[in-house]
Amino acid sequence: MAALYLIRHGQAAFNSDDYDQLTPLGLRQSEILGQALQRRGVEFDAVFMGAMKRHAQTAEGCLRAMNCRLSPQILDGFNEYDHEEVLARHRPEFGDKLQLAEYLAQHPHPRRAFQAEFELALHRWRGGDHDHDYNETWPHFKQRCIRALNQVRQQRDEARSLAVFSSGGPIAVCVGHCLGLSDAHIAELSWSIMNGSVTCLLFTDDKISLRYFNDFSAFDHSESKPLLTHR
Repeated sequence: MAALYLIRHGQAAFNSDDYDQLTPLGLRQSEILGQALQRRGVEFDAVFMGAMKRHAQTAEGCLRAMNCRLSPQILDGFNEYDHEEVLARHRPEFGDKLQLAEYLAQHPHPRRAFQAEFELALHRWRGGDHDHDYNETWPHFKQRCIRALNQVRQQRDEARSLAVFSSGGPIAVCVGHCLGLSDAHIAELSWSIMNGSVTCLLFTDDKISLRYFNDFSAFDHSESKPLLTHR
């Protein structure tokens, strides 16, 4: 039996010109996570990651802190969906980041306002009635995430401990696949996945199961509490 650690990237630059990079806090989260994994005695035999910048930056910081010299293999099936497209198809004016920023600035709690609109946007994307609007439909997104998961399982050789650095969407899909969850429940899972958290799956050649989900204990103590972020 092998253990597969699905690691969500550190905090990315939300509502900036380039979301696909870590903030200074996100870089620190990556290092703290690596230190925590090393203290637990976790050692990876193989490492994979999505093709996004925030995945690579998280992997670099985490693996360096673990003194792990493995080079991650890139599997773009672990990339996050295009959240900007999903949001813009729901509210076309939000395709302009300036208009989005102005809209959020009008609210006393901008992150809550964004979350409310984003949940509606995801519901539209998942619904299937507007698939022609999207470059990647929800079913295609799920299929590529599951395909990437199966690629890791098939390529593990003798590895017993594997890491995947990815994003909340693919991690939620992989967990939902293991548990046979509905699309709505997969979406709910994705909201709870914290930056730098670890989800562990156990698998053999013919079976895969969930060991634990969304472990952010590396940040859940007094001196590191400010490192606990969702977006």
